[in-house]
Amino acid sequence: MATNVFQDYKIAGLKHQNAILVAQLETIGKKVDGLSGKIHKLEKTDDDLRMIANLPVVDQGDRDIGFGGTADYLDYSIEDLPVEIGKKTSNLRLDIEKLDRRLLMEKESFELIKKKLRSNLNLIDHTPSIRPVTVGRLKSKFGRRRDPFLGIIRHHEGIDIAAPDGTPVYAPADGVVIAINNSPLARKGYGRYVIIDHGYGYETLYGHLSKIYVRVGQKVKRWDKIAAVGHTGRATGSHLHYEVRVKQRPVDPMAFIYN
Repeated sequence: MATNVFQDYKIAGLKHQNAILVAQLETIGKKVDGLSGKIHKLEKTDDDLRMIANLPVVDQGDRDIGFGGTADYLDYSIEDLPVEIGKKTSNLRLDIEKLDRRLLMEKESFELIKKKLRSNLNLIDHTPSIRPVTVGRLKSKFGRRRDPFLGIIRHHEGIDIAAPDGTPVYAPADGVVIAINNSPLARKGYGRYVIIDHGYGYETLYGHLSKIYVRVGQKVKRWDKIAAVGHTGRATGSHLHYEVRVKQRPVDPMAFIYN
């Protein structure tokens, strides 16, 4: 009789313990589902940011792959649990491990995106993109033209913008001044000129200036006033000669004017 009472008591205790475990599993399962939904939203945001940053989108299959290891979220050894509860517990642990992996991947991915976006923003800041003078008309285009002094066809390595003497000349992007010449008779007939190195292979040159407001080694930002339009050097009138070079090769500056 005592044995039966003890067994009944033990069975009741096990049932109660199982009920507690089932309740724990249900609670944890709901939390896992909630976390999975939140992580999925993060992954969608990650995909969108990768598109903006010009990075390849992470394959969903790579995100879903689990990894080895034991989750420590439950207080019971699976071997000590009833078969059905043990199976549910094992599956739940696998789900948690997958969430761990997905979270780790998102953390690493967001760090990569952050670095890439910073690099992209830096590139944008250092890419010539504005007209260096806010007034004036295009007097001469880039490419082959008739030399106004010699009358022969020659390659024009920049553009000429006619503007009054003293018109402010602005830096079209961030960079460092690498050369200036204050002589009115200077290199290739540019007169007074400034050259800025913008990094990423970009350089710009400003010729026929009347005044120069920067010095060699000075850092400049886009829209900083660097000089004033003039007609020094080999010039037929007051204008700015503006060149853009990519890896030392002159290119059409009009391709770098967006304003």
